[in-house]
Amino acid sequence: MVQITIIRLVGYREWTEGLGPDREHVIQSVQARLHDRLVNAFSRVNAWAHPFRYDYLLAITNGISENELTGIIKELGDYAPVPLSSGTSAHSEPRMAEREAFKLALKAKPWENLVGNTDDGLVSIAHIDLIDSTTNTEETSSYLLYEHVWNVVNQIRLYLASYGGLTLYLGGDNIVSIIPPSIKEGELEPLANLLNVRIGVGIAGRGRVAMKLATEALDELRLRNIRGVLIMSND
Repeated sequence: MVQITIIRLVGYREWTEGLGPDREHVIQSVQARLHDRLVNAFSRVNAWAHPFRYDYLLAITNGISENELTGIIKELGDYAPVPLSSGTSAHSEPRMAEREAFKLALKAKPWENLVGNTDDGLVSIAHIDLIDSTTNTEETSSYLLYEHVWNVVNQIRLYLASYGGLTLYLGGDNIVSIIPPSIKEGELEPLANLLNVRIGVGIAGRGRVAMKLATEALDELRLRNIRGVLIMSND
C-alpha cells in the first residue's frame, strides 16, 4: 500500500488576503522557497514530495517514522507563513490514501500530525513524458505546447483514476502518476499508444527510490527511441 502524508498550511487563504492587493509576487516567492525545502527535506529520508496546491503539500512517506515526519514538519514551518498540520494514511489505492490523509490533516490542530493506517509496503510511480515535444515547440509555440501538455495530463488523470492513481504535473513535458504496484505493463500500453508517450514505472519501498527507478525506465525507453511502457523494480 502507498502511504501518503498531506501537509496543510493552516490559515493560508487568510494570510494571502491579509497581504493586500499587491501580493502575488510575495505569494509566489514564499511558495518557491517552501517548494525547495519540501523537496529537499523529504528527499533526505528517501521520500518523495510535491507541492500539490501549495496550501496543501503531498508526500509519499512509506517507511518514514513518525519522528522523522514530525521533524520535517517542524523544519518546513520555518519557511511557511502560517502554522502547519498534517495527516498520514495508507491504502492500496493512492487516491484513497490521499483522501484519508486529507481528512486527518483537516482535523489536526496546528503543528499536529494525525496518523491513520500505515504501511511499509511497495510504492509505484509512473514517470511519463511526451514524445518529440521539443520539436513540436519549435514548430508551434511554448504556450501551445503548454496547452497540449495539460490536455495530456487530464487524459492520463482520467485513465489512471480508474486504477486509483494520482496524477501530478512536474513541469515541461513531465508528468507523474502514483499508481498501485499491481498495475501491469499491458494495462498501461493503451495509454502510451493513445497519447504517444513513454511511461517509465518504478516500484520500491521508498518514494524517492521508486521515482529514481521510474526515471531510469523512462531513460531506457528514450535510449531505445520507442514509445511504450517499462517497469523497473527493486522489491
